[in-house]
Amino acid sequence: MGAVDQDADERGRTGRSGHREVVIAAVRLFCDSGYEATTMDDIAAATGVSRRSLFRHFGSKEDILFAEHYALFETVTRYLAASPGDDPVATVCAAARMVFQGYVGVPEITVPRYRLVRAVPRLRDREIAMTARYQNAFSRYLARGETDSQRILAGEALAASVIAAHNHVLRSWLHDPEQPVPWDRFDSAMAFVTASLGAVLRDPETRTAATP
Repeated sequence: MGAVDQDADERGRTGRSGHREVVIAAVRLFCDSGYEATTMDDIAAATGVSRRSLFRHFGSKEDILFAEHYALFETVTRYLAASPGDDPVATVCAAARMVFQGYVGVPEITVPRYRLVRAVPRLRDREIAMTARYQNAFSRYLARGETDSQRILAGEALAASVIAAHNHVLRSWLHDPEQPVPWDRFDSAMAFVTASLGAVLRDPETRTAATP
């Protein structure tokens, strides 16, 4: 194969569909050989993508493992930015649903990644940082246009509660991914955590004077 053909072939494997194939292959290597023992050269050999291309498209082993995370986060932030804001609580719950769907839709990545994150402390740190990014995005959206400190606080508390409810249901599925996806439990959890704080944010009568 000529150099031009090889470059085109690599672009195909690092395009949108090939991108996921690289992640799946890397995750398998991490599980079979151990995360620390697996090198970028190993991933390149397993995927047929050059080491240079892996670094250019992903950056590092951690970036490969969490690549789906980043793509999903970008989708969610675009959704929030495009939402009108007439019912911010419903919008954030819908965004959390998108995140949940992003996880349960690719069990071949999310299930082994969950096990790897539990086993490797620095991967756990990356997961925690990603969770914080979602919480910050939800908080910023709920605070958009708000000047009342109580309602801003309610938005921050609601964002944290939505994340906690999402993770609670997701963990239950990750422990037993052969079970049907627990959508009813997810929706019930969202309804539960938004019942009181959601009412504060939806009711214009709660626009009380800001507390110093």
